Amino acid sequence: MSETIPYANLLILALVAGFILLRLRGILGKDLGNDQPNFFNRAPIEKTDRDQPIVQLHEKLLKPKPKEEADPYLAALGDTPVASGLKRIKEEDPEFSASEFLEGAKLAFEMVFDAYVKGDKDTLRMLLSDALYKEFSGEVDSRAGEENKRETTLVSILGKDITQARLEGTTAHIGVRFISEQVSVMRNPQGEIVGGDPSALQHIEDEWVFERNTHSKNPNWKIIET
Repeated sequence: MSETIPYANLLILALVAGFILLRLRGILGKDLGNDQPNFFNRAPIEKTDRDQPIVQLHEKLLKPKPKEEADPYLAALGDTPVASGLKRIKEEDPEFSASEFLEGAKLAFEMVFDAYVKGDKDTLRMLLSDALYKEFSGEVDSRAGEENKRETTLVSILGKDITQARLEGTTAHIGVRFISEQVSVMRNPQGEIVGGDPSALQHIEDEWVFERNTHSKNPNWKIIET
């Protein structure tokens, strides 16, 4: 037979539970009117002045002022006719740098050499003037009809130097002398060497002339003489 809880005991338990609820209400505060805890319903925090930068600078002021870069090659020339010519070119085109030009001229030399050996007319057309391109293109076609093929390899460029610089109107002309090491052999249709020595380095000196309109938006130079 199960035990029953007397009515008086139930009344006492109800009073105790009510007392506890009243104490909790006093400690935690009034009901917020929803079931979610308060930290899930926080309003977005508005930015205060402390969130803003102390000093707001204009975008242009944030950028450092460009410094005029030195031109080592031009500075090393001193007071020479070549230096005078290069300075006149720079007056027409303030972005011109003799040092950077020489590096570009070296790259152009290597590209033309490689394109000529491979018969790459597209690259030749891009780098050469129209008149000079016709000469190179004709030689490429002529070599293609030969039974034995001349194979020339550019080993290295030993030196490069500006030999002349002048300005005609707005057109700049700069001559560059290249000293390179090359190996040249002749091969028959079977690929056998029938002429030349693959171990013999030849020192070759070339002088090329580059041309560009200093007022043109196109930064590329054309090779007009080799």
